[in-house]
Amino acid sequence: MPVYAGVLRGYFLCTVIQKAVHKEIQERKRNLKEQFEALRQGCEIRRSLISMKEELKIPDKRRELMTLFTEEPKTLLSLFQEEDPKIRKNAALVLGALGTKDCREAVWAAYQREEKRFVKSAYPEALQGCDCSDLLEQLRERKKALLAEEQTTETQKHQQEELLALNALLAKYDKRERHFFSEISRPSDVVLITHRDYREVTREQITVGETILLRSGVKVLGGSLEELLRIRTFREFLFCLDTEGELERDRLAEQLAASNLLALLAELHQGTGAFGFRIDCKSRMTLEQRSSFTKKLAARLEVLTGGQLVNSTSNYEVEIRLLETKTGGFYAFLKLYTLPDHRFAYRKNHVAASIRPELAALCMELASPWLKENARVLDPFCGAGTMLIERNYRVHADTLYGVDVYGPAVAGARENAETARMPIHYINRDFRDFTHEYLFDEIVTNFPTKGKNMNGHDLEALYEKFFGRLEQLLCSGGFVLLYTQDRTFVKRQLKKNPAVRLLREWPMGGQEESWLCALRYEPQLCTEMMERI
Repeated sequence: MPVYAGVLRGYFLCTVIQKAVHKEIQERKRNLKEQFEALRQGCEIRRSLISMKEELKIPDKRRELMTLFTEEPKTLLSLFQEEDPKIRKNAALVLGALGTKDCREAVWAAYQREEKRFVKSAYPEALQGCDCSDLLEQLRERKKALLAEEQTTETQKHQQEELLALNALLAKYDKRERHFFSEISRPSDVVLITHRDYREVTREQITVGETILLRSGVKVLGGSLEELLRIRTFREFLFCLDTEGELERDRLAEQLAASNLLALLAELHQGTGAFGFRIDCKSRMTLEQRSSFTKKLAARLEVLTGGQLVNSTSNYEVEIRLLETKTGGFYAFLKLYTLPDHRFAYRKNHVAASIRPELAALCMELASPWLKENARVLDPFCGAGTMLIERNYRVHADTLYGVDVYGPAVAGARENAETARMPIHYINRDFRDFTHEYLFDEIVTNFPTKGKNMNGHDLEALYEKFFGRLEQLLCSGGFVLLYTQDRTFVKRQLKKNPAVRLLREWPMGGQEESWLCALRYEPQLCTEMMERI
């Protein structure tokens, strides 16, 4: 009986929901018909168009309006004759959403007639909903004319808005020619973004050019790109622009356009045509302020470069990196996505807890005095395998084993190792159950952290198990490189396990205060200690 009652309640609930949805659909249709009728009678035209424009985001509404438009097209098409420019603007957006050939012809004709600058950007925006394949030449000509116009304070904003809308429309049809980085042997002034506390580690690997330590990395004047791209301990590679000191906020676009920006791009690349670019601004501005600032700057820069730079949110080859100074000015750099940086190309897969590859490489560089040539190496929490791969890049290992309880991570690690062409053995198993026929010379690992599947108590127990299993996994005198976010647990285990000696530790920073610990497993120390006792 209770089961039958539950079925009845479910059926009743479904019926109520279906009726509510049907009622809402009918109400929407009535609203749309009322709006269309208001337009036909010339009542509250602007208000009706604005409401209609919002409702057209719903597919059902679009189909309903298409039916109404087909029955009486003049109701909407005649709106382009209205004196109110905002009516013409909203009419274009509504017709563009319908996307028919008649709509496109009407929008295009109105675009050519339009004299109000603040309205003109609405037309190419509306045309994005239509097939404009036979209008491309006219659209390109309009863009050229727009770029050639002399800007004034009054026209600049609206010119940039129209240009952005035209770019978005043309991007649907124009496949921008790719550029290829061709000057790998050219001496260049660059900045390598590194770990702030270990900039010297990267600096010591540079033999060509003059080096200067910056707060966030190393600046190299006249550096060899071939040499620099073999260094694994930096995160980003930025090209310096030939500008004199800080750039002024109010003249930023003009100063960028007057710099060697375009000349540098041309010198470093093969290929013709415009470069797609984006702007990344590191500043104290709010997200909304920064978005508005970069949007205006990008549009202005596109005009000043005569369309040689095209602002693009996705299909870009160049990033202009802006760093705000304490005085409110900016330093500008270029990040080139055309640069053939293949250092971490093996990293096809990673998981949320994966260590960044340049950070793993830094760990190996710091620990390099203790890494053994042709060692047998184990990572008991291997994840996607980054630590093992970077360990082998730094000093060649004889045998590499990775163990992890998470199956998808192990599958990704196998693909990564195959891409890196390294014979690494990966095993999907809990390290607490892992055994091997011989002991390892080294253990390198990024230890798990607290999360939704592991609280602090569980994690401390995992550290205790890890240190307890060293005698079953590591040979006497074996080396452990441990990247941890829980230094306290490591310290506790060192007190409990006198056979494990701390060689050195490095603070790695970050929100979780990570540490890198170099340890030595020396069971003979315990024996000697016991003999003394």
